[in-house]
Amino acid sequence: MKQKGYFGIDGLDRVIPQGMEYGSQIMVHGDTGVGKTVLAGEFLKEGLLCGDTCIYIACDEPPAVMRSNLRDFRVGVQAYEEADRLLLVDAYEEEESEERHFIANQYSLEKFSVLERMLLDRCPGRRLRLVVDSLSTLLIPFNQEEILEFHRNRLKQLRKRGILTLDVFVDGVLDQRVMTIASHFYNVNIRMKFSTSEARPERLLQVGKVKSGKFDAVPRRFRISPVFGIVFAPDVEV
Repeated sequence: MKQKGYFGIDGLDRVIPQGMEYGSQIMVHGDTGVGKTVLAGEFLKEGLLCGDTCIYIACDEPPAVMRSNLRDFRVGVQAYEEADRLLLVDAYEEEESEERHFIANQYSLEKFSVLERMLLDRCPGRRLRLVVDSLSTLLIPFNQEEILEFHRNRLKQLRKRGILTLDVFVDGVLDQRVMTIASHFYNVNIRMKFSTSEARPERLLQVGKVKSGKFDAVPRRFRISPVFGIVFAPDVEV
């Protein structure tokens, strides 16, 4: 029986009880500040605890932010990095980066693709998780045809290699039509947003699609704990 991957978030894993096969791709998109990077951190933590090698490409802020998040989750970041089980890639500071792995120009899809392949090639025979946070930042300068072609080729190769991939997108950065078309390339689609209540806005998460699997598409309220990460309100639906 094939190994399945999970998020390590109780409420979310119950929505997708069948888990995800390695080679699946996950799109996480939503409002700024809603908790997408927190979800990505828990996804990485779960992978490390399950024996996966995890690669995190930081496009919107320095990798130090994810290091801090993982330490808050009681993850021994330094030990995992020294063992080459956790690779943090700087696509934010570019040439000024002091990281071991960095992308000199985040707006070059060719350089990004080359570095991504090089990192994956370093880990033959391992179960891999890959997170790009956020891919929307990388794609800002490009037109619809370039973005969709990049998606098709990249996700096809990641699927063939059996990489469990999570791509983060910030809503409102890319054209909505491009986002809609691109979402169909992914196996799992997760939407995170703030409620429209001005008096007391709440965080909501909805699983929009799971290819070849059952899921519950009801939006669910959640909060963010500095220690436990994403915590769903018990049995609360919107």
